[in-house]
Amino acid sequence: MVNSANKRLAFKRKLVFALLMSLVTVNIVSVSILLINHVPTVVFFQKWLTSISVAWPIVFISILLIAPSLLRLTEWLVKEPA
Repeated sequence: MVNSANKRLAFKRKLVFALLMSLVTVNIVSVSILLINHVPTVVFFQKWLTSISVAWPIVFISILLIAPSLLRLTEWLVKEPA
């Protein structure tokens, strides 16, 4: 039987990973889109905060819900040689 402390630690790691990965991803995409669209410097920070506040929760939840399935799919697609 798996130790409950190990389960808690694994869950914390998943949460922290999802938090960090979503935060980094959302920032890269948001800043890139704002720069590509030549958003004026005067409103850049406001637009960036708005895009982060909308996109971050969506990406965070998506990583938590979708990542485990994608990891299983990846393991299935990329198998070790026999």
